[in-house]
Amino acid sequence: MLHLIPPEKILSLEQAAAESWDVVIVGAGMGGGTLAYALAKQGHKVLALDKGAANFDGNEESVSIEPETEHQQYINGKWPTRIRTKIDGEDHDMWAPLGCGMGGSSLLYAAALQRLKASDFEQRPSPAGDMIGWPFSYQDIAPYYKHAEQLFSVRGTTDPLDENIDEALAPPPAMCEQDQHFFQLFKQAGYNPYRLHVGAKYIKDCGECGGKICNRDCKQDAYSACIVPGLATNNLFVCEYAEASHLDADATQINAVHVRHTHGDATPVQLQARIIVLAAGAYFTPLILKRSHNPHWPQGVANQSGLVGRNLMFHASDYIGIWPKMKCSRAGPNKTIALRDLYEIDGEKLGEFQSTGLAADFGLIMYSLRLLFDQSMLSKLKPLRHFLRIPAWIAAKLYGDATVFTTIVEDFPYRDNQVIDDPKAPSGMRFEYTIHDELKTRVIKMRELMRKRLHGIRALPLNLTINLNYGHPCGTARAGVDPQTSVVNSDCKAHTISNLYIADASIMPTSGGTNPSLTIAANALRMADKISAQLDNNTVG
Repeated sequence: MLHLIPPEKILSLEQAAAESWDVVIVGAGMGGGTLAYALAKQGHKVLALDKGAANFDGNEESVSIEPETEHQQYINGKWPTRIRTKIDGEDHDMWAPLGCGMGGSSLLYAAALQRLKASDFEQRPSPAGDMIGWPFSYQDIAPYYKHAEQLFSVRGTTDPLDENIDEALAPPPAMCEQDQHFFQLFKQAGYNPYRLHVGAKYIKDCGECGGKICNRDCKQDAYSACIVPGLATNNLFVCEYAEASHLDADATQINAVHVRHTHGDATPVQLQARIIVLAAGAYFTPLILKRSHNPHWPQGVANQSGLVGRNLMFHASDYIGIWPKMKCSRAGPNKTIALRDLYEIDGEKLGEFQSTGLAADFGLIMYSLRLLFDQSMLSKLKPLRHFLRIPAWIAAKLYGDATVFTTIVEDFPYRDNQVIDDPKAPSGMRFEYTIHDELKTRVIKMRELMRKRLHGIRALPLNLTINLNYGHPCGTARAGVDPQTSVVNSDCKAHTISNLYIADASIMPTSGGTNPSLTIAANALRMADKISAQLDNNTVG
C-alpha cells in the first residue's frame, strides 16, 4: 500500500508562516527529502515544501503514451507543464521526465543507485578550457554513500573493475532467466558485468516500477525512504502545492522565502527559518536565485560569479535493443545488469552500460517516437503525430523479444548551456543547450566500442541522434572553492551567505557517467551533519 502522509503533518502556508523553523527546505526530492529526514532525525524542526502533492494516486502505468491533464500529472507525481528548450538553436516545448511532489523525480525513477567513481571527484581540465572537479574528495563522501545505500535498501554486487569501492550491499534476488542469459553473453564478449545497484526491497511479485510511483513500499524513493520516516520523528512537516518564487536577502543572509500556492488564489506568504535550503532541482533552483535580485544582489542571490543557471549538463544515453539467443523467461527482476568497462578509456571519460528493465514493446516505442517528434522540426505539424502509431506498431513487431539497455555517457560543463528565466514559457523557464562536437565524438566512440564487443549478439540502436537525458539535469549552481568560479562552497553553502544551502544536482561540477541520484542523497546526508553542527553551535547569522 502506498504510504499516506497524515493530514496533521500537511500544513497550510498560513500555518507554516506562523511557526518558527530551524530549516525550511524548498523541494522534497532526492536531495531535499534526504536532507529533511536526516535533520529531523537529529532533532531539528524542519519544513519541506514542494510544488506538487503530498499524497498520490499511484495507479498509473509506467509509460504514458499521451500526457495527462494537469491534475492527473500532479496526482501521479509528474511535472505538470512542458519545459521550453532550445537545442542547437531549435526551439521546442517538451514533456520532460521530471517528478513533482513529495519525493520529486525519485517517485518516477527506476532506482538505479550507483556511486560515482573516485576519479570523478578529481580535478581535471574540461573541454571548455577550465579546470573541473569537486571541492571535496571521494573519501569525504564515501561514508555517506554507505549510509545512503543502507537508507535506500540498495542491493547489488561490487564492480570487479573498481578497487576503491568498499560497499557491502544487501544481496540481490536472482535475475530473471533472460538477464542471466545476457549476463553470460556479456562475459563471453569480454566484459565484466555485475549486478546493478538498485534501491528496492524486491517484495514478492515486484514490478520494479520504473517510470511510475511504487504503491507497495518496494522501490525505495525519497518519499518512502525519507519523507514518511522523517514525519514519524515529529520534527518534520510538509506543505504541498507550495511554490517558492524568490528569496528576501540582504548582503549576508536570507531573511525569508516567498511562497505561493500553485492552486487557487491563496495569498502568498513569507516563511522564515534559521537556515534556508534550495532543493528544487537543477532547472528551478537557479531560477529562484536569479529571481531574487535586489540592490545587494543585482544578478540574483548568490550570483556574484555570474554562474547561477550556467554550466547545465545532462547525460547522453543511447537505448539499445538486444535479443537473446534463445527463448528465455522475463519473470523476475529485469533491471539487473551493469558494466563499467568503458567508463574511462585512455584517459577519456565515457560512461556505463546498464539494463533498463524494459521490453521494446509498443507502448515504449510509441512514447519514444512521440518524444522525438515533439523535439523535431515536425512538431508544428500536430496531425502527423497521430500517425506515429503505424511505425511504432511495425517497430514493436520487428523488435519482438528485445530487452532495452542504455549507455550513460558523461556530459561536461559549458558556460553557455544554461537555464533562463522566461515567464512566458509553460514552466516559467527555458534552457538553451548546444551539443558540442566533443560530446558527439565520445557518444560515437562509446557506440563503436559497444558494437565491436557485442559482435555476434543481435543488437539494434533505438535512437540514431544524440539523445540527451532531460531527467538528469545538473551543474547550474556548481560547488567549488573559489567564489569567482562557483556558487556554493564545499559544504554546499552559498559563498558569503551565512544561511543558504543548495541540496540538489545543481551543485555538481561534473555529471559523471552514472545516474546522479545516489550522489545527491549521499551529499545531502553529508550536508545534514554540516547544517546540524551550525545550528547546534548557534553560528547562523
